[in-house]
Amino acid sequence: MTDTALAPSDGVSFAIALLNTWDELEPDPECLRDVGFVQRFLGRLGYADAARVARTDDLESLRRLRERLTRAWDAANEQTAIAELNAVLASASAQPWLEQGEAGARFRYDRPGTPVREFADALASRGLLDEIAAGRWSRFGRCDAGPCRCVFIDRTRSGVRRYCCRLCADRAAHQAFRQRRMRS
Repeated sequence: MTDTALAPSDGVSFAIALLNTWDELEPDPECLRDVGFVQRFLGRLGYADAARVARTDDLESLRRLRERLTRAWDAANEQTAIAELNAVLASASAQPWLEQGEAGARFRYDRPGTPVREFADALASRGLLDEIAAGRWSRFGRCDAGPCRCVFIDRTRSGVRRYCCRLCADRAAHQAFRQRRMRS
């Protein structure tokens, strides 16, 4: 699940979507099962060129990146998360390039025709490092509606978001209601 407050092709959205490809609500939580899924995943996030050239190497590369991002997301403190993400960024081979468009200029890592395995590390780690640099480490969250373990960045003004999506919030509310009814 992607965070709707973020653009579909930025590094933060990519990182969150990738982290959420491990879904505890599914019988087999591994969503990165095959190249077809990788192609659909990349297409939904706006990386059509990378989707067209996706191979088994990309599947394995995304799984490894997800493990590294998970370590950073679940880090005990901000400094550990930064160290993990800096290590991911340091091992990345992609260099940013400036793209100018109607919405302004922005740096990108996904050159047209480039396989995801060549830009995903730089894109995801840089996106999350930008969030931390902006003072939002405390807004990195995991869904409270167990067994869901999806991630999100809390963009609410009050900073009290607890669930990855509306479905999980509704599920948790229904479960709490049933528990209250059983106690009365």
